[in-house]
Amino acid sequence: TYPIVTLVLPLLFQNYSRGTYLLFAEIFAPVAECVLFWLAFRKRTTWRDLAAIVIANLASFLAGEISYRVM
Repeated sequence: TYPIVTLVLPLLFQNYSRGTYLLFAEIFAPVAECVLFWLAFRKRTTWRDLAAIVIANLASFLAGEISYRVM
């Protein structure tokens, strides 16, 4: 999902605020990754796996926001 979030979505949301872009991107990424993970592993996927994906995306978002604010 990273290429979509960094290359495609900024072009689609260029006429919108940064907040709108971030809201869409930060919902899109974990949902798409959870779907891809579930499609790849179907029966072996647990809620814990999906929660780990969401937590990893939140951590990435927070790290990005902190570095954005500091720069």
